[in-house]
Amino acid sequence: MYAQDGKFNFGARNSGLGGASVTIDDHYSLFNNVGGLGDVESHYVFAGFQNRFGIKEFQVIGAGAIYHTEIGNAGFGFYKFGDDLFSQQRLHFAIGHKLQLVSLGVSADLIQYSVSTIGTKQAVVLEFGGIVEISPKLFFGAHIFNLNQVDLEKETGEKIPTVMKGGISYRPSEELLINAEIEKDLDFDEIIKAGIEYQVVTNVFIRTGISTKPFVNAFGIGFHPKRIQFDYSYAEDANLGSIHEISLSCSIQ
Repeated sequence: MYAQDGKFNFGARNSGLGGASVTIDDHYSLFNNVGGLGDVESHYVFAGFQNRFGIKEFQVIGAGAIYHTEIGNAGFGFYKFGDDLFSQQRLHFAIGHKLQLVSLGVSADLIQYSVSTIGTKQAVVLEFGGIVEISPKLFFGAHIFNLNQVDLEKETGEKIPTVMKGGISYRPSEELLINAEIEKDLDFDEIIKAGIEYQVVTNVFIRTGISTKPFVNAFGIGFHPKRIQFDYSYAEDANLGSIHEISLSCSIQ
């Protein structure tokens, strides 16, 4: 049996908001909601590292790049969780396009699960998402992972999880955003997430957020001078302990 959860969210901004990032259309939407990819307005390269619960075997690394054009954007990403005993790895290629007030994206992912005592299994998974600007202050986002509901092991009927999420973002000013969303794995109860981001001074952001099942409270900071963006987050899982994450990105004009 291959343990897997179908969640590959990434980036310290996402974590600092308690994972409530389905409405955010930055370059990390490549991992969090491919629907936001169409609204990215520059080339980007980025990478990050996540230390879960102080356990070396639970570390996560990821990196990506986005190529921007006038007709749409293309993105490539890599994600790895685990070590030689058990690991999840993901390579994905995504494209996104914006149609007036709607940003859409689709991704094809090569997912690999490796267990030292069992072996390696691979599957191709499709993702689809979108973000709609309802008004200048209100946004709606939705995303589905494993749209094609692929089987991981046909003999046992084990499937890669199908995970859907949707949420809203209220942005009363350029300095403040308030996000709320619901995530649902078809085989488990829904998870509720909420997060707030505030720009304290130019290029400096503070964040906080929560999520349920298990309960996680999170905090984060961001420093975005010119083309460089640095983000850090700290989260506390009620059952397992602390999670630290850092991410760094650079825009290329």
